[in-house]
Amino acid sequence: MESLSKSVYRFMAKMKNLTAIEEAIFKFLRQTMPLSPRQLKPEFEKLLATIKHLEKDRFQTRSFAYIDIISWGEGRVYNKRMEEIIHDKFLQSKHR
Repeated sequence: MESLSKSVYRFMAKMKNLTAIEEAIFKFLRQTMPLSPRQLKPEFEKLLATIKHLEKDRFQTRSFAYIDIISWGEGRVYNKRMEEIIHDKFLQSKHR
C-alpha cells in the first residue's frame, strides 16, 4: 500500500494535477500507515476537519464532484456506513 500510494502521488505530481484535498489525503495515508486501528480515529478527525475547511474553497470543487469524501470521513469518525451518512444528509436537506 505504501509503495502504491507513493507511486500514485509521484504520477499525479508529475502531471501537475494535484489538488489540496488530494495532498491532504496523501499526507493522511503517509502518516497513518504504521498506526493501529485505535490510533486512526483522531487522525480521521483531523483529515475530516481539513477537508471540510477545503470544501469552502471554490478552487477545490472539482475534487468533491467525483467522490463524497466528506461523507466517507464522517462515516469513519462516527462509525457509520457511508450510506447512512448520505441518507441523514438527504433527510436534513428536505427539512430545510
